[in-house]
Amino acid sequence: MNPYLSVVNQHVCFSALLLEQLAEYEGKSTNRLQVLALAQSVLLQLEISYRFYLREVAATYKCREPEQIQDVDTLISALQSMGKHPAEASELANLEQQPGSWLSGLLSACHQVMRVQSEQVSQHSPIAVVQVSSDQDDQELTAERLSDWRNAFLEVVERHRQHMLEC
Repeated sequence: MNPYLSVVNQHVCFSALLLEQLAEYEGKSTNRLQVLALAQSVLLQLEISYRFYLREVAATYKCREPEQIQDVDTLISALQSMGKHPAEASELANLEQQPGSWLSGLLSACHQVMRVQSEQVSQHSPIAVVQVSSDQDDQELTAERLSDWRNAFLEVVERHRQHMLEC
């Protein structure tokens, strides 16, 4: 059995649990940081699920070192070196590159979360204080959007797994 299958399922489950909490707090919480923390946690669980899914695909197609797969490009390279060109890898690459796709949106949001914004700090203050704005994150990372991304990911995973079983 593919060891990555259960890891992918586990992180998808984590994202579902966090989504439940996010949906509960999103409408009534006065603590915007708590809502943002939950939203980003869901997002990162989905990204982790996706990264492990790339390794699941690699292991299914018998890549030598699936743990070395970090992104869809390394997956495609590893598969091509074995003379394999599975549709699953191509579809994921297309989804990553397609503006407006759920996967492009998910990875873009992850990139935004991991980016450090350079802020101007007052030279006159002995204590450097930077105001962190989460307005953009609040608009983009809603429970509804994250749930849509999760559902789209699950649809792709289930379809791919069915196809890979047949191969």
